[in-house]
Amino acid sequence: MAHAQKLSQIFDVEINTIPLHEKTNLDAVFSNAENDNTLFFVMPVALSRKLSFFNLKKARKWIRKSRIPVLTVGNKEPAEADYQNVVLPLDINCQEKELAQWASYFSAHFQKNCPHIPKENISIHLVYNQYKDKLLNQKVQNNIAFVTKVFDNLEAPYLLHPFTKVDNIYTYGLQFAEKIGNSILLYLLPKHYSFIDLIFGPVANKILGNKEQIPALCLNAMEDNFVLCQ
Repeated sequence: MAHAQKLSQIFDVEINTIPLHEKTNLDAVFSNAENDNTLFFVMPVALSRKLSFFNLKKARKWIRKSRIPVLTVGNKEPAEADYQNVVLPLDINCQEKELAQWASYFSAHFQKNCPHIPKENISIHLVYNQYKDKLLNQKVQNNIAFVTKVFDNLEAPYLLHPFTKVDNIYTYGLQFAEKIGNSILLYLLPKHYSFIDLIFGPVANKILGNKEQIPALCLNAMEDNFVLCQ
């Protein structure tokens, strides 16, 4: 509830609590939420059902069915400056550009509704891998060029953080978010599991139930969602 209150302050919106049980009709919940123009769901996620209604399996099921973004949080209380740093990992997936909209939303609303936080402390951090393979690296650079143009048009503050030898840019993004503090990680849930996911477990599990308790805004890739860049 504390994270919901914090986000209510940032976005200047009301909180609506949804009572849940094992037989809750998710389709009805999503339909009502869309009709009410819900901004996003705030979901406390824990590794054990004893600590939260949502364990990793239930959280993934909910997020995959939702057209509305889902913010996953742990049981750690938010600090006053939390959410001032938005960590946006970018890789070769062109659909990750959808996350740019939300990165700019957080930055703009934080500046507007949290005037006690110095503007120079508020930033979007673009984290990306520098591939040795020219084709892969070019795809990443294309995404960066598109996203930075969106931010320039919106006058959103951002910083570029290139890295090398990164196994997964999202799990590395978690480490980066913990390092700089007061962060939120943006994550695009893949439609299908990769071969690596099947061997070592879904990356989504490491994001949703991260031990660092970094809030993560999770989106599904939507074919009817477009980011305009002029």
